[in-house]
Amino acid sequence: MSHAPRTVLGGVFALLAIVALVYLTVGSGPGFSELLAFCGGRADQADTFTIANIRIPRLIVATFAGAALALAGATMQATFRNPLASPDVIGTSAGAAFGGALAIVTAIAGVGILAVPISSFVGAVVVTAMVFLLAGSYGRFSVASLLLAGIALNTLVGALTSFVVTFTFDNYTASSRVLFWLMGGLENRTWEHAGITAIGFFVFALGIVPRARMLDLLTIGDDGAQSLGVDAQRVRKQLLWFACGLTATTVSNTGGIAFVGLIVPHLARLVVGPAHRVLLPVAAAMGALLLVASDLLCRAVPPDANLRLGVVTAILGAPYFLFLLARHRRGEAL
Repeated sequence: MSHAPRTVLGGVFALLAIVALVYLTVGSGPGFSELLAFCGGRADQADTFTIANIRIPRLIVATFAGAALALAGATMQATFRNPLASPDVIGTSAGAAFGGALAIVTAIAGVGILAVPISSFVGAVVVTAMVFLLAGSYGRFSVASLLLAGIALNTLVGALTSFVVTFTFDNYTASSRVLFWLMGGLENRTWEHAGITAIGFFVFALGIVPRARMLDLLTIGDDGAQSLGVDAQRVRKQLLWFACGLTATTVSNTGGIAFVGLIVPHLARLVVGPAHRVLLPVAAAMGALLLVASDLLCRAVPPDANLRLGVVTAILGAPYFLFLLARHRRGEAL
């Protein structure tokens, strides 16, 4: 059942604000009173540094990363006309993981703080371009060929990433960096990472949101879209590139984050319906809320537990994926 979009969006933003407030006060170090002192310019130097240079950048990355993955997932599900599509489906996340892992095990990571994100972004773009090249035929491609090419490249790049990881087994520091990065996490995020994630979100989201009506038309099929004056092949390519851009800029700064792009669009669709004019902003807001809350859980557990963000989202997402499978087996619409 759909609800008033403004009410839903307002409720999600209110919850996000509450979770963000808790996020900034949880953990060893400054609490709520120190946060109030920081807002009033009265916090000491240590608390100011912790809040301004550690917690706020990490919160920004979590917010825009969750929004980006959810928006990318909603876009891919419409363009593929497949409710199980997600940002992982055409190799973008796998390419980002490979680029980041390769940078860590080589001297590239030592160049600067942005070396790993940039290498990850390049890997995502290269693998995505290869998928389009393999799936294309005379400038056109079918959804089936794109999915098959994505599965093939995902498998190949995943194997290459595992091969790269084997080179770090005799180097504990490098090995732990690669494995933790592949499992996702927001530790040591800086304002540079926050800037990349936020700018990437706005740049690519501005390519998707104005095309919400085209997403609606793509869901009815290429013939229906063509009859209404939409070049389905061209629009699908554009939208998928924008979705890949959202995924690449996010994964390059967060590592592997599973299921957000799959489950959040479904939840948003259940609440506000399938019209993308309202679905896209609601999905983005819900994605931000989910990832901030998940990272809050990672920060709330004892540090020696080493709970990874990608593990949390997978634990949350896998049961919902099984729920979708059960509905499909009962013959219900996804």
